[in-house]
Amino acid sequence: MKEFGFLYDSSMVAPRSDPPLWPFTLDYRIPHRCHGSRQRCPSRSFPGTWEMIMNPFDIEGHICAMVDSCPTHLSEDEIYAMFMDNFNRHYNTNRAPFGLYFHTIWFKEKENFKILLRFIDDLMQNKDVFFVSNYQAIEWMRTPTPISQLKDFEPWKCKKDIEPNLIACNHPKSCKLASRQVKGERYLHTCFDCPDVYPWVKNEFGLEFK
Repeated sequence: MKEFGFLYDSSMVAPRSDPPLWPFTLDYRIPHRCHGSRQRCPSRSFPGTWEMIMNPFDIEGHICAMVDSCPTHLSEDEIYAMFMDNFNRHYNTNRAPFGLYFHTIWFKEKENFKILLRFIDDLMQNKDVFFVSNYQAIEWMRTPTPISQLKDFEPWKCKKDIEPNLIACNHPKSCKLASRQVKGERYLHTCFDCPDVYPWVKNEFGLEFK
């Protein structure tokens, strides 16, 4: 990631903690133990690379990093309460950014989307709560700005003119591509021409090297 110029990673799950963890850079040792049996944590310094740490949800003692890995037997009101309880754990303590992490399968249940919208609508009643991207959160941490000046905070302004190459197309191409890494074939959907092979680490453009 450092080699290819990524600003941040957002795949590291932290153990549940009170208060929650703020994002940090990988200039120094991570401020928590490496959590989980399959997680690989950095073993050396990567100056300037941010870790948008995943603070897990806590629902009735069940710890889950992804919303769709939380208990599935919950009612609509219980899911809403899960969102609010975990948000308040951030809001009422150190105000660490509250991340929401989903796999698309969670939205197959239409009621889940309605609950999420209800949660967002209720939070937006607070004048000191903002929904931002990871990049925007990092820019604020780099330059902490009071609420009274946020309307002039450049990284949080909405850009009306979007570059043509950043606009999603209505009919993407479906590319069936070979992958040496997974030893098989994978599909890639893109608005541009299909690459030679399936993009992978150190070959993000999917070039065929012969």
